[in-house]
Amino acid sequence: MTEARVSRRKTLEERRQEIVEAGLRVALREGVEAVSVRAVAQEAEISLGTVHYCFEDKAEMLRAMGRAIALTASEPALAALDQGHDPEALVEASANSMLDGLKQNQHMRLLTFEFALAGVRSRVLREVAQAHLDQSYRLTREYLVKLADRAASRFSVDIEFLARFVAQQIDGIEIGWLVDRDDEAAQKAYYELASLVLGYMEPAFDRK
Repeated sequence: MTEARVSRRKTLEERRQEIVEAGLRVALREGVEAVSVRAVAQEAEISLGTVHYCFEDKAEMLRAMGRAIALTASEPALAALDQGHDPEALVEASANSMLDGLKQNQHMRLLTFEFALAGVRSRVLREVAQAHLDQSYRLTREYLVKLADRAASRFSVDIEFLARFVAQQIDGIEIGWLVDRDDEAAQKAYYELASLVLGYMEPAFDRK
């Protein structure tokens, strides 16, 4: 009996994931500002104490939700890096993956922008919104580093600048698509961004 109880007990990481998923459901259904420790506890059907045990406060919980959203958004582009080693083929594969990824995760991406707007309007949420933005830049940088490594290339501009710029361009493309649902325009924009990134790439070593 004791062994059965132990086997059913969730780890801290599993419980945190459960809470994050519940928080995302609340946010998708009622909006970001409706997310509270109490609302998430009710959604997950757990006690308030369990939420507080897993997360120091609401802000930490919201940051974890932001990380989950950002990781989901970055998966298609990162997966596209398995297409070989040619720089042009890699960035084209990434561009091809972006629209499908957006369409599959559009509600999650909408949450990203809701977090940003909530941060603009509320000083309490500003730190959380900034954390989400920083996470987006970090994941974009991770993609660029892996792209360069895969293609045996380097970038002719500062990687921090490029990561920030690319992330901002992607946000703009996604906001446009969420409003007008113009697949062709969004895909063209992704290709143009891919071409721009390719233009900043050069061989990692000089051939003599």
